[in-house]
Amino acid sequence: MNKYLSAAAAVALALAAGACMQQSTPQELNTTNANSRIFIGSLTCNIAGGTGYILGSSKSMDCVFLGKDGVSTAQYSGTINKVGVDIGYTKAMHTIWRVYSLGSERAANSLSGTYVGEQGTAAVGGQAGGNWLYGGPNAEIGMVASGIVQDAGYNLAMGIGEMSLKLHR
Repeated sequence: MNKYLSAAAAVALALAAGACMQQSTPQELNTTNANSRIFIGSLTCNIAGGTGYILGSSKSMDCVFLGKDGVSTAQYSGTINKVGVDIGYTKAMHTIWRVYSLGSERAANSLSGTYVGEQGTAAVGGQAGGNWLYGGPNAEIGMVASGIVQDAGYNLAMGIGEMSLKLHR
């Protein structure tokens, strides 16, 4: 039985890894997206480890936003909550979100708010997955995180994600 669970987790991890791109640095993402009209920068977050409780989880995080110009920055704190299947545990990890704005507000200090969307990850030692969230001020900001993390824990999570960000003053 244990071998079947390990094999199923490995297959899920491989499928998720194939669907994701390797994480870059915020500076590389800003350079790659320099000509985009809607890309506004990168949000780098340190997310606390935790345990999934079958139907959901909640983790705290600290983040730094780096604007597309490479100069403007802002610090945020927040939480990320998951509702759906969330089984296992993850270690603290580092995630980079690509941030897009469909509105006129594009300042580094304008990301405070609540975001919702889909998330899916699989971790068997390493972690692969992707998340997309939408919300923020006037519901005009979208965020995408995808990538592969080494030494993440053992976890399978799929469902709805909700993230709250608050600007540090």
